[in-house]
Amino acid sequence: MTFERLGRFNLLIGGNNSGKTSVLEALQAFCNPEDPADWARIANARNTSSRLFSTHSLNDCLVWMFPYTKQTDTGSSGSIQLSSTGACPVREVKASVQPVFGMPDEEDLRYLAKRPLDSNPATGGTYEGIEIKLDSIRAQDGSSTVAESVTRRFWQDVPFIRRRANSFAFPVAAVLGFEYRFAERCADKYSKLKVDQQKDLLELARMFDSGIESISVASENRRPYLRVEHKDFGEAPLMVFGDGMKRVLFIVTGLVTAKNGLLLLDEIESGIHAFVLPEIMKWLFKAARENHIQIFATTHSLEAVDAVLLSAKETLDEFVTYRLSKEDHLAKRLNYNLLTDLRVHGGLEIR
Repeated sequence: MTFERLGRFNLLIGGNNSGKTSVLEALQAFCNPEDPADWARIANARNTSSRLFSTHSLNDCLVWMFPYTKQTDTGSSGSIQLSSTGACPVREVKASVQPVFGMPDEEDLRYLAKRPLDSNPATGGTYEGIEIKLDSIRAQDGSSTVAESVTRRFWQDVPFIRRRANSFAFPVAAVLGFEYRFAERCADKYSKLKVDQQKDLLELARMFDSGIESISVASENRRPYLRVEHKDFGEAPLMVFGDGMKRVLFIVTGLVTAKNGLLLLDEIESGIHAFVLPEIMKWLFKAARENHIQIFATTHSLEAVDAVLLSAKETLDEFVTYRLSKEDHLAKRLNYNLLTDLRVHGGLEIR
């Protein structure tokens, strides 16, 4: 699937299972190609969508990130290839997965020394797992490029241990449609921001609601939550505010993290009333422009399409829509004028 002539704001529409969320996942993985832990985070996000606890193992989720057909054995190897041009220095990423049998390496065993591993007698004392190999090429010093290769094994029933941070990552933040329902997630994301980023977050939040005076993390029964001080409502936990405020704060956290990079918004309309969507879209366009952020967003909502069209009037050249089709695996590009014509005059079915 190819996306040509991208804009600052790229809206992905299409029927169920057409691959909209998969595009966001691919972009997230592409921006940090030297860290298999990112693939683990993406896989876990799939697994926990609107659930508090995971229902499948991490290894199962990782394997299912790779292409699969009726003829494919999920226990066999698979591969993914991604490439791009533009401001992101990453030029190409090749990822492959294959089943492995063996023992965790010394670093894993050192971390797990206090927890004995239960080997499987049927496999002769070895452990079942998968191996992910990531090969990437990125631009460096003008026209030159550098190649990197990272291999990581994930063992079944062995806790995943994050290794030291990778040396390179392009700024990217993913905001999922269901996250705003979990207050702890917002507090966790906020607590990981640097002091200057927290200041930026407050300024961006005030662009949406000028009554916000401060934002901080508090704790009750050892459970963190985000606390908002508002000039009209006083000091209160985020949970007492409406879904729109919760969703916006997640988006704001993403904006701060993605400065000079990519912001990925799944189900952009989620948690936001249709009446305020146009106002939020205008705010989002302005914030993205001021922070040099490129946005990729998905939607199932005609109201969201209308809100984006209304907000994009002043910057037509920055807005592009792509309609994805699961039948032919194509992304049809629709500029502002064509999308408006389809929406207003011809009707538009986006599911």
